[in-house]
Amino acid sequence: MSSPVEQIKSKLDIVDVISEYVRLKQSGQNFKGLCPFHNEKTPSFMVHREKQIWHCFGCGLGGDIFEFIEKLENVDFPEALEILARKANIEIKPQDVRESGRRTRLLEMVAMADNFWHEQLLKSSQAQAARDYLKKRGVDSTLAKFFHLGYAPDSWEALLKYLKTKNYTTEEMLSVGLITKNTRGTFYDKFRDRIIFPIADIYSRTIGFGGRIIKAKTDEPKYMNSPQSLVYNKSLVVYNLDKAKSSIKESGYALLVEGYMDVIGCWQAGITNVVATSGTALTLEQVKLLKRYTQELRLAFDADLAGQSASERGIDIALQSEMEVKVISLPVGEDPDTWARKEPAKFKQMIKEAKPIGDYTMEVILKSVDINTRQGKKQAAQKILQAIAKLPDPVEKDYYLKQASQQFGIDDRSLRERLISLPTNSLYREVVETEPIISAVVDRHQLLSERLLSIILYIPEHLDYLADKLTPEMLSSLELTELYRRAVVFYTERKQLDLDAFKQELAAEINLIKLAESLWFKAEQDFIDKEKDELSQELFVLLNSLQRLYLEKQLRVVAEQIKLAEKNGDQNSLVQLKEQHRELCSNLAKLLH
Repeated sequence: MSSPVEQIKSKLDIVDVISEYVRLKQSGQNFKGLCPFHNEKTPSFMVHREKQIWHCFGCGLGGDIFEFIEKLENVDFPEALEILARKANIEIKPQDVRESGRRTRLLEMVAMADNFWHEQLLKSSQAQAARDYLKKRGVDSTLAKFFHLGYAPDSWEALLKYLKTKNYTTEEMLSVGLITKNTRGTFYDKFRDRIIFPIADIYSRTIGFGGRIIKAKTDEPKYMNSPQSLVYNKSLVVYNLDKAKSSIKESGYALLVEGYMDVIGCWQAGITNVVATSGTALTLEQVKLLKRYTQELRLAFDADLAGQSASERGIDIALQSEMEVKVISLPVGEDPDTWARKEPAKFKQMIKEAKPIGDYTMEVILKSVDINTRQGKKQAAQKILQAIAKLPDPVEKDYYLKQASQQFGIDDRSLRERLISLPTNSLYREVVETEPIISAVVDRHQLLSERLLSIILYIPEHLDYLADKLTPEMLSSLELTELYRRAVVFYTERKQLDLDAFKQELAAEINLIKLAESLWFKAEQDFIDKEKDELSQELFVLLNSLQRLYLEKQLRVVAEQIKLAEKNGDQNSLVQLKEQHRELCSNLAKLLH
C-alpha cells in the first residue's frame, strides 16, 4: 500500500485543512486569505488546490500540507504526520519511516518490469498476436509507445529471470504482484500471454499493471490487475490522469470511462481529457484527485453500466464533493472505445451535449416506471426525490422539484415536504472578502530574473530557444541560476515541464522546490488574463534586458581590470583586456539596436 504521507495527501485536501485555520476565499484557481505567520491587512497568503501547495507573498513562506502544520502548530515532521493522520483517520506505525527506502526500490523494480514488457511488445516475435490484436482495435505502434503498452510473454519465468539479473528478490517481486507462487512454493510470473497496460500515479511513475488476455481461456479472467501493495493503492489512482490533467484543465471537465481501451480509443479520436476507473466505482480519494483539476465529470459508460445506480458507480461521492456530474447516453451495445473509433465526430458531439445527472436520472426513472399507475407514480416520485436530495445546489434542487411536479401532476409543496425528510449532501465552506495581492518590491535584476523564470514555468516551450541565448550566470542569484539550469536539463530530456514532475526531479532540494512553487504561484496570479503570445513577447524583452545587464556588469569588471593592468604596466594583459572590452561593447550595441 502507499506510504502514510501519500495516503494523507490523497485523503486530505489542502484547502479544507488550511480552512480550519485560515479564512479563505476563492480567487480564480487559487484560494487566498490573511497569512497566519505574520501580521498583514492585505491578504498575500495563497493556496492552490490542484498542486496542493501554499505560499505567502508577504513573508515568503510556503510548502505543502505538512509544512503548514509544522509551522502553525510549531511541531516537527513526525508530530505533523500524526496530526494529519488523525484528521485523515490513518494509523501511523513505527516502521513507516523505514518503509520509504524500500518503496523507492520497489518503484524502480516496477519501472524495470514496465520497460521489459514494453520491449517485448515492440520487438518479440512471440508478441505478434498481441500486436495484431491491438492493430485490430485501432492501436498503432505510435499509440502503443505513447501509452507504453507491453506484452507479458507466454512463459512461466520470463520476467522472474530478468528481474533476478537486476538483483531483485522473489520477495520483492511477490510483494507488488509481479510474480506469484503455487502450493508447492514455486515462484512464477503472474502476468503471462497478456497485453500489459501500465498504471501510473499523478507523477507518471508506473506503480501497477493491468493485463488483458489475448486468447480466451475458461480458467483465467479477461483482465488481471496488480494487487494492493506498498506502491499501488487502486483507490488512490485514476488511470491516465497524469497524461490528461492539462487537457482536463483546458476543457473544464474530465471524461470518465470504464477501462484502459476506452481511454486509448478516445485518445486516438482526439479526446485527451479522458480518464478511467479501471473497472471500479469512484472512491472519495479519486474524486479529490480529480477535483484538483476540474469541478465537472462527464460519464461515458456502455448502456449496461450507465444504467446502474449512482451509488454503484460512485457518482454519489462526486455529488457529495460538489462536483457537477453529466452523463453521455451511448447506444445499446456500444462502449466509448468502439464509438470513438466508429463515430468520432458524433461521439464528440454527444460528449458536448452530455446531460446533467438530474436530467439523465429523471429520464431513466420515467422510462423504467409506468407513472400512469398510482403505484408507479409513487415509486417514481420516491426515486426522483432520493436523487434530488443528493444534489448539493439548492437552485438545482428547486429546478428538479418543479420538473417532477409537472411530470407527476403533484403539488410541489407535497414533494418539498417529502424531500425535507431525506438526507442531503450540501457542503459549506466559509470565505472572506479580501483585497488583491500586492507583491513586495525587489531590485530590478532580481525582478527581471524571477519574472522570466515564472514565464518559463508557465510556458516552458521557449526553453529550447533560451538555452542558447540565456546563460545561467545572467540571472540574479545562485538559486535562480541552479533552478534555470535544472529546468533546461529537465525540458531537454522530456520536452515538457510539469511542475509536479519537476519537483520530483528536484528530490530533496527543498530550497529549489520552494522557489519553483513560489515562481509558479506568481505566474498563476500575474498571467491569468494574458495570452501566450503576449507572454512570449515579454519573455524576449526580459531576455534582452538580462543580457544587457550581464554585459554591462562584464564591462565594469573589464574596465577595472584595464585600470589595474595600466597601473602595473602589464602590456600583454592590457591588449587582451582591451580586445575583450571592444567585443563586449559590440555585443551590447547589437542588443541596444
